[in-house]
Amino acid sequence: MKVKVTSCLILAGLMMTSGAYGSVVTSYFCFGPGGCNANGTPITNGTPTQVNNGTTFNGTSGGSIAAYADQANASGTFVTPYKYNNTATESGMFEVSDKYNNRGVGIAPYNPIEGTSSGTFSTQDGLTDTVYRAPTGYDNFLLLNLTNIAYGSTVSILLQAGVSGDTFDVYRGSSTTPTAFSGMTKLNTSAIAVDEGGTSQPNGVSANQGYQFSFTKTTAGTTNQWIAISADCHYLLLTEIKVSTSTVPEPRFYGLLLAGMLGIAGVYARKRQVTPEQNLSA
Repeated sequence: MKVKVTSCLILAGLMMTSGAYGSVVTSYFCFGPGGCNANGTPITNGTPTQVNNGTTFNGTSGGSIAAYADQANASGTFVTPYKYNNTATESGMFEVSDKYNNRGVGIAPYNPIEGTSSGTFSTQDGLTDTVYRAPTGYDNFLLLNLTNIAYGSTVSILLQAGVSGDTFDVYRGSSTTPTAFSGMTKLNTSAIAVDEGGTSQPNGVSANQGYQFSFTKTTAGTTNQWIAISADCHYLLLTEIKVSTSTVPEPRFYGLLLAGMLGIAGVYARKRQVTPEQNLSA
């Protein structure tokens, strides 16, 4: 009888642990001027605007990402933006939506020489390795500081393209601000293609669009980690980032699991103590 009661208690304990496991929390970061819808998809009719370097974007379920525009020369060294007739060829960022010209939803470096086009930003080149009025090989790219993104989180990226054949590269650095692509780790082995089948080119955003690339945050805790996104082409926008974080199992899980294991060990030990005479008498 005692064995049966003990077994029932063990079974109940193990069943309780099933509700104590950790779960996966998904947070969406939308980089268009309207932010995210309730379901995490980008709002497509926000008003285009300029954005300062260091602007922080908050996730729908926590976390934050700070975005910066930067420029690299032909050697991949991060430099002060080249000036043409005393005007910088990169200064902060711009956000656009499908409100005007269906140019896509997202954020990219802003080139003052190309202007705002009366607030539509229709002449901007976005993420590009062909910077207008800068020397050949200059690259306007994005730097992301993954502040308050937990260690081990999976970070998935969605970009939109302006023309067929657009691709991009992703670099991961440490918590120290990078000064060149060579000081970072290139995460993709081949150029990452942006789907031009209609779901991710700038003509509306599909709620079912798959993310083009994913990686893992590798710095401990919530220490920042720098990520660079560089275009291998002309006109890209960073549209959305999805962060998936596995939560740590609750402390009670470990207590219940240990209790269950000790209980099983006790039942096994008790059975071994039963003598043949006791078995016969039963």
